Amino acid sequence: MVSVDTGQNRNEETVAQISAAIDRGDLSNAGRLSNQAINQGLRHPIVFNARGLALQASGYHQEALKDFEAAAAMLPRNPTLLNAMGVSLLSLTRVPEALKHFDAALAVDPRHAPSHFRRGLAQALLGDHDLAETSYKKALALDPNHADAIASLASIAARKRQNELARQLAQRALSLKPGDPTATYALAMVDNAERNHEGAEAKLRAMLSDARIRPQSRAGALGLLGDALDGQGRYDEAFECYVKENAELRQGSAGQFAEGSRAADSVRHLTDYFRTADAAQWVNSGSDAEADGGTAQHIFLLGFMRSGTTLLEQVLASNPNVVATEEKGTLNEPGRVFMTSAEGLDTLASLDDFALRHNRKAYWEHVRKQGVDVKGKVYVDKQPLNTLKLPLIAKLFPKAKVLFALRDPRDVVFSCFRRHFRVNVMMFEFLDLKDSATFYADIMGLAELYRAKLPLNVFEHRYEDMVADFEGRVRAVCDFIGIPWSDSMREFNKLAPAVDLRSPSAAQVRRPLYSEAIGQWRRYAPHLAPALPILAPWVEKFGYPSE
Repeated sequence: MVSVDTGQNRNEETVAQISAAIDRGDLSNAGRLSNQAINQGLRHPIVFNARGLALQASGYHQEALKDFEAAAAMLPRNPTLLNAMGVSLLSLTRVPEALKHFDAALAVDPRHAPSHFRRGLAQALLGDHDLAETSYKKALALDPNHADAIASLASIAARKRQNELARQLAQRALSLKPGDPTATYALAMVDNAERNHEGAEAKLRAMLSDARIRPQSRAGALGLLGDALDGQGRYDEAFECYVKENAELRQGSAGQFAEGSRAADSVRHLTDYFRTADAAQWVNSGSDAEADGGTAQHIFLLGFMRSGTTLLEQVLASNPNVVATEEKGTLNEPGRVFMTSAEGLDTLASLDDFALRHNRKAYWEHVRKQGVDVKGKVYVDKQPLNTLKLPLIAKLFPKAKVLFALRDPRDVVFSCFRRHFRVNVMMFEFLDLKDSATFYADIMGLAELYRAKLPLNVFEHRYEDMVADFEGRVRAVCDFIGIPWSDSMREFNKLAPAVDLRSPSAAQVRRPLYSEAIGQWRRYAPHLAPALPILAPWVEKFGYPSE
């Protein structure tokens, strides 16, 4: 008689059932079966992977990661598992880690179209949109019917205002995947860009009526619907959409930004520190021979989000004497080291020549990695909220000049509240109207304190003045940074494809100069009532009319 291992047979049957459920797309049943099997002691990569996929589909990404890691321990270098881990890491906003997993999956199987596609998503979130576009195209070359890759390419085209291309790609994606939110969103962007706001509204309302839509897609659709309603003059309804959009985003990310660790808390800590700081400690008396990195002039363009920094950067970058980078995090690492504690700030204030040279060298290496040749050029480092890092700029780059962008505070705060940012520790502050106004006021107060305590060479540039007298104001900026006026600067919008496609300004700066953005807050004045008293001192200080 042949002995039969019934336990082994049962395990094989269970694994086969779970595999079949996954193949059918029945993740709920696969998750239920795998959970039972694991609780009964079965340890198999397919079983852990199945439960991970079910958890992932339900939004439990941290728990899903644990199961994928358990499966990967038994089945290392498996591209499917690496890809699945990358997906959950993306959802947890651990984007650099996600990108490493997609890269690892592609190192094992370079013909895996889903990994190319998701690698593109990670690259886009990190601001590398040219690389993202390349990854989407690789996914499409391997799988010509990859609807998600086609939809993502449609979204990129829409942000570049390549409307016809965006429309063709989005319609192709929808033919393969009816109701796809990314493709629908791209078509609605095109409609809004072409002032077909009613068409955009219809598409977005249909999208929002689908109960299966994910929270992130729902939030984006609500914001774009607000823009469509704004375009029709339906301001009360538009504002309601912006409120709902931000509530969705806040609910989805509140756990990541606990009280005490928010950006607003960091601003208050910096303010407390510099109120009692000794200005003499911040005078850099050491050598600054390497501070300019070989540039003709080093410029930091900052201020606050939505203050016209992207527009001004594009105008300056159209001058042949200028090179610029768009929000590349050049000061992120020294900011983490020196500006997150009083001890770090004390260290920054007392850096010796060796430490200064080391940190400058690291900065310029970071710039070079962006593919930017700054030698002999005016280099513009644009990052609006580097306003917080003015102590770093003063200490490391004493020869640098600062362009400080200003715009009516009410337009700034309303624009931050209504526009569609990827949520991070800074952007979280814009999800509530009163928080937005308070964050603005606190940063402007800190900037004033910095200017009183730090040796800074600052030029204030007002957005509204440039709209009213483009050449006159741009010539004044050119004089400050030491370059001649160039007629090419009038054609700045032709250079706009260089702008970071994450920026809410990506579409606007591809247009010739326009004035519709001035005074937008007035249409929403009743809704802005909680913010207006907070902003009033800055409205007065910067010389804007009170009404």
